[in-house]
Amino acid sequence: MKFLRRYFTIGILLIANSYWFQLQAQSATIEGYAPDYKGKTVYLSAYKDFITYTPVQINSTSISDSGKFKFNVDGLKSCTFIYLSIDNLKGDLYIVPNNYYRVVFPAPDTDHYLNPYVQHKVDLDLFIDDSNEVNNLIMDFNAQFDKFWARNYVHFLKKQAPKYVDSFYAAMLARYRSRTNPEFNGYMTYTLAEIGNNILEGEKTLGEKYLKGKPILYGNNEYMEFFNDYFKGYMRNFMYTREGVDIVKYINNPDYNGLMDVLKINRLLRNDSLCELVLLKGLYEFYYSGGFDQENIKILLRTIANSSKIDEDKIIANDMLASFSGVVKGGNAPDFAMKDSKGIVNSIIDYRGKFLYLAFFKTTSSASVSQMEVLPALYKQYGKKINFVFISEDENYTDLTDFLKTNKNFTWTFLWDEKHKVMTQYDVKTFPEYFLVSPTGKFFRSPADDPSHGIENTFSDITKPVKQK
Repeated sequence: MKFLRRYFTIGILLIANSYWFQLQAQSATIEGYAPDYKGKTVYLSAYKDFITYTPVQINSTSISDSGKFKFNVDGLKSCTFIYLSIDNLKGDLYIVPNNYYRVVFPAPDTDHYLNPYVQHKVDLDLFIDDSNEVNNLIMDFNAQFDKFWARNYVHFLKKQAPKYVDSFYAAMLARYRSRTNPEFNGYMTYTLAEIGNNILEGEKTLGEKYLKGKPILYGNNEYMEFFNDYFKGYMRNFMYTREGVDIVKYINNPDYNGLMDVLKINRLLRNDSLCELVLLKGLYEFYYSGGFDQENIKILLRTIANSSKIDEDKIIANDMLASFSGVVKGGNAPDFAMKDSKGIVNSIIDYRGKFLYLAFFKTTSSASVSQMEVLPALYKQYGKKINFVFISEDENYTDLTDFLKTNKNFTWTFLWDEKHKVMTQYDVKTFPEYFLVSPTGKFFRSPADDPSHGIENTFSDITKPVKQK
């Protein structure tokens, strides 16, 4: 079950790209040891917000031959959630201004992480002297929960868990009464709230206990996980009720105030801040689920971004609007500048004027290579009308060039994505992944079909001569 994970999924502080660099000039230092990853790149990242979960890469560095790496994280204002990632593994922790962290990144475990193209979470080994430090408190709490689970899991199976969870919560409040760490208190409270959500504790009970009259912890990952699960699909379900039927009208004729008034029919949402956050989540879901004109949803989000009294909501609304112009149909394909297999730098602008079939791959991915074996015939047929560009996510440039030396029939353009910067821009999660970009630089298919499953039909359609009327 979700709440049994032993790794840290802890979050604190909303980070937007523009916001990050406006923070007061304080720093933290992370010294790491990852002896199993010598020569690889380790990335330091955060999230813009905890509804879109858009990643922000803050820094990256190479792991030395001795297995060491170091980050000086500048611009911190308060306790901040970050994560470190190497290859397809990531580990989370809090960092606090002016603190020092020693981190050991665990060795890869192929027994547990068999798929190298899916990101997996791991436990970081942390060495921090302060017993009141948030990460140490979380580790202690997780150990206490493990003991509680071992004693009481049978009650979860019998659906008798709520009273036992309440007793555990009371015991933990007593255990940490002398600890004055608000970030940890939020983590503990909303970890237990999410447990209540998972064991189907009553919706009204959960709302009264954890949301009504409580502050909104915008940057706390556990709070936002509970919020996101509790209100998942809420607006869509509510609009099919007699009380919520006007939601359709107020989205089709964008009316922020009308939507807020409808949502406030729920007594739990009489709080303006919580109501607006629920509205943001609902609009984000509606944008992707269809049924509404996306431009109307954008109008409502711009209203919040420009006029909200809540700074955090302005940030979230702007993040949503930025994400819509990203890797979605009709959005602008992010620019790039990467060298090809001959060392010549290519930009996406070089491919304007024709459709661009863009692929992200690794030479070590058997799925990537098997799809490429289909390409020569397609490239021969459509290569003069469509640009074919494949982006290598291998760690070293020589991995790509050596691969092409042994695959001389792969004659289209290959580029190398140094430090995986472009992959992050395109939000690539697995290999291979394909996009089709229009002659004007907008996403036409995102994602696009792979070579062996339907892309030939699309190629045929987009290259047909236009009939004259």
